[in-house]
Amino acid sequence: MPYDVQHALDHAEVAGWVLGALDPDDARDFEAHLLGCDQCQAAVAEFAPVAQGISRAAPAIEPPADLAAKTLAAVQHAILAGRPAKTAPAKTAPVFEAAPRAAPDKATRLEPHAGPAQLTPEKAKAGKASRWWHIHWSNPLLPVATALAAAAVTAAAFVAVQTLAFAAPAVAATFSLRAPHGQAAGSATVRHHDGGWEIRLTVDHLPALRPGQFYECWYAGAGNRPGHPDLITAGTFSGNGTFTMWSAANPAQFQTMQITAGQPGDASQQGAVLLSGTVRRPS
Repeated sequence: MPYDVQHALDHAEVAGWVLGALDPDDARDFEAHLLGCDQCQAAVAEFAPVAQGISRAAPAIEPPADLAAKTLAAVQHAILAGRPAKTAPAKTAPVFEAAPRAAPDKATRLEPHAGPAQLTPEKAKAGKASRWWHIHWSNPLLPVATALAAAAVTAAAFVAVQTLAFAAPAVAATFSLRAPHGQAAGSATVRHHDGGWEIRLTVDHLPALRPGQFYECWYAGAGNRPGHPDLITAGTFSGNGTFTMWSAANPAQFQTMQITAGQPGDASQQGAVLLSGTVRRPS
């Protein structure tokens, strides 16, 4: 069936009907028209998958209260940072006033005392289309929404530039952790920051902990042995997964990493070593 542009304009409420956004009176009128219109039936069938996808979309969440202020501040910062010392006066763009609502829009709901005026089918269609487009495109909030959308895009670009400018420090060392027995394994990546060393630790298949226990990550020095510990803790965690910890210890001096199970009150390494591995420096 060839696409009829004029027919689509005359029945612009097809999208609103599919989305359930029409007024009850308009919805009933369109349903009556839909029974005998092949083109509108085809349009409804085309819009239906979109409406179903929208209904299955993730629910909206409430944005943080300070999101708008942060976004506008980031945009203002980006604009000021890129503004030249002197700028020529901006030309005033022509202002186009919105056309007044068409008379058929008022004629669609005549009061009993309105007189003998008759409403033709063509004017009724124009009234519905005008009302539909007026509601959705003449909304006074639309310029605000457009401005916020543009601000959000600009802020996202600004954040991306800042992220690239302050990239994460290079990897200083890595550890591949293995267990003496069982399937437990892990790995750690260490990066140097001004305030210390960031440890990104990932572990899997560690045995279940007893109530009150936790896992502890240790750095062991070259002289570490039973009865003569050369250890410094690098942080604690619980369960399997990926964790970020911080330590002042330089992996160049403490070249062995160990994982043990501990409990509150233990100031020294207790129990068997569950995972262990030696440092590997980037080539």
